Amino acid sequence: MNSEVIDGFFQAMSSGDADAAEKFFSEKSEFTDTATGMTMRGVDENLMDVKNWMSTFSDMKVTALRHVESGNVVATEMQFEGTNTGEMAMPDGSKIPATGKTVKMQGCQVVEVEDGKMIKGTQYYNPMAMMEQLGLTQ
Repeated sequence: MNSEVIDGFFQAMSSGDADAAEKFFSEKSEFTDTATGMTMRGVDENLMDVKNWMSTFSDMKVTALRHVESGNVVATEMQFEGTNTGEMAMPDGSKIPATGKTVKMQGCQVVEVEDGKMIKGTQYYNPMAMMEQLGLTQ
């Protein structure tokens, strides 16, 4: 089942294993983060995004709460939690210093899987909820 690909990717992210996470991306992978408006194409750009999340939240845990599959598409309701221990890269290239605060939020990810690899995906989450928990907004 394609949801096992997503579970494996989340496990790699949660264990901080970028090499294991890399294996889940197809060469033609394309992921859009709706919170930042950024689209990462190919293994290298997607792996850079993964490493950014891992360095920003070194103890992060990404958990699938439930999957809904239709053909080769998996919609996953997920939970993210972690402590902001590293700088947070912003879409404009600036960086926000680590706050040491913990974030817990939910989101959704819709991913198309082909031959056991993720080829297209979109992530939805509320960046303002994350910024509030980090004490960066009021």
